[in-house]
Amino acid sequence: MLNIINLSNNNLVGLRLRTLNLIRWIAILGQYVAVATAFFWLETNFNIYLASICILVSIILNIIVSVKFLPVRTLTSNETLFYLIFDSVQLVALLYITGGLTNPFCILIIAPFIISATYLDLFRTMIIGIVSILLLSLLAFYYQPISSNIFVFSSSDFSSFQIFGIWLSLVISLAFIGIYCFRVADESRKVERALNETQLALSDEEKISDMMSLTAAAVHELGTPLSTISVIIKEIVNELDSEEKNYDDILLIQSQIKRCSEILNRLRQGDIANDNSSFINELDFPRLINEIVKDYELDEIKLNIKIDSYFENSNFIISRKPEIVHSLSNIIENAYQYAVQNVMIKLILKEDDVILEITNDGEGFPANILPILGEPYVKKNAKNHTGIGLGLFIAKNLINKTSGNIEFKNIENIGACVRIIWKKDNLMISR
Repeated sequence: MLNIINLSNNNLVGLRLRTLNLIRWIAILGQYVAVATAFFWLETNFNIYLASICILVSIILNIIVSVKFLPVRTLTSNETLFYLIFDSVQLVALLYITGGLTNPFCILIIAPFIISATYLDLFRTMIIGIVSILLLSLLAFYYQPISSNIFVFSSSDFSSFQIFGIWLSLVISLAFIGIYCFRVADESRKVERALNETQLALSDEEKISDMMSLTAAAVHELGTPLSTISVIIKEIVNELDSEEKNYDDILLIQSQIKRCSEILNRLRQGDIANDNSSFINELDFPRLINEIVKDYELDEIKLNIKIDSYFENSNFIISRKPEIVHSLSNIIENAYQYAVQNVMIKLILKEDDVILEITNDGEGFPANILPILGEPYVKKNAKNHTGIGLGLFIAKNLINKTSGNIEFKNIENIGACVRIIWKKDNLMISR
């Protein structure tokens, strides 16, 4: 069932049809030159007609694919799998006609597997690897011997042990090079996907920040005309007699204007300076922490916030940067997910460093992943929690973007702790 699911996940692999066709044309040219040179110049004895048919099949496929599809087409996983299996079978058929494993060009059987390891997922790479090993095994027993009239060479001179040695060396080379290529390519793909997630998350925070700035600007712009209308309607009410026909309607308009003013005041939540977005995008650090925590508070988890008196007494204003908001949101959310009863947040000033510690009383970070926390797809799975899966990686990159450093550690008899350090001058807005 797992295999079927993997095969049904037919995603684009980033390999263009033009690239694969170009590689195949180069392979076809190389096969043609090798066959012609061996037959006509080195006078090697093999069936050149069957060899030419094998090469012709590859030419026909390339022509059909080039005509039917656009060269810039990006291949899916299953399409790439089909092409690479075809290339492996075509090459083995040609090797069968030209000496099998005694042909020095048998090393080329590794090429499709390397491409698979670079572009495809593990399951499809394993399919190509198994197919390649099976084809090599067939070549070890079944092939048409070749010999040369010029050089002292004949496939018949190879002993079973020598052919086994060639087979074993090819299998080991295929496995080693394939694993190496897959591991390097897979790490690159993970980092790329994680950076894309980071970019999307940052984009969301920027949109929220822009929306809040727009709200602040709207409140500021609407305040002046609404005040003017309020003054005028007040004068009209004072001049009207309560017995007049439209008196009740005028009072209703006045009440609705007052209501609009109250709504704007609630949106404003304070005075707005000349910069319309300053109230929204500039705030003190404790207020930012309290705003983020409100989204994750749970009744069963006790929250304890300790803030250095410096931040309470001084005018320490920071910018509401999307990087800070999203990274702190990820870390605080994780703290709540893995906490048992308590989450503690400490904000301290130590010399010129602003230090934020987020601690929970859970089981702590597993010892085997603690040294590599912050890398893509490294997370704790002891509990069945759902989430981004890349939270710590995203948080680490966003904190680094704000000139901060992040540390992960376990505190004995307490739990997991995430420590973020900024230089005060890098974080504080000059006033």
